[in-house]
Amino acid sequence: MVGSVIPGLISLGLFLKYAHQIKDPKTILGFLLFAVTLDLCTQYWGANGLNLMISGFVIWPVLVLLLGDRLPWPMAYPLAFVGTLIPDLYGAGMASHWTGRWFFGIGDAGFQDALFLVPLETLIAAAVLNPFGTFMRKRGYFSRRAS
Repeated sequence: MVGSVIPGLISLGLFLKYAHQIKDPKTILGFLLFAVTLDLCTQYWGANGLNLMISGFVIWPVLVLLLGDRLPWPMAYPLAFVGTLIPDLYGAGMASHWTGRWFFGIGDAGFQDALFLVPLETLIAAAVLNPFGTFMRKRGYFSRRAS
C-alpha cells in the first residue's frame, strides 16, 4: 500500500490540480513516452524483484529548469510516477506473472520501492531547480528568443 497506493493518490491529486497549467502538452507527452521507453530498456531487477528506474529523475527536473512556467514543478511527481509505474508493471509481468511463476507485486518494497522513491526524489530535484531556472531566465538564459 505504501509503495504504490499512496504515491498513486498523491499523483492523481497533483495531476488534477496542475495539469491545466501545462502549456506544451505534446512535448510533455513525448518526454513521458521517452522516459517510459528508456525505463523499459534499462530497468534493473535484482534477485528480490526490486527495481530502479531513473530516467524520470533526470528528465523532469531538467524540463522544469528549462521550461519554467510552461511546466509547473509539482507536475514532476505524477510524471515520474507514471513513468515508473508502466515499466514496473511490465517488468513484473515479464519477470513472473505472465509466465505463470510467482508474482513479485507492485510497490511491495514499501518506502524502498521505486514507485515511492523516484517520484519523491524527482519532486525534490524539480523544487530545487525551479528557482534556479527562474533566476537564469531573468538573466536571459533558456530564452526562446535569440539575443
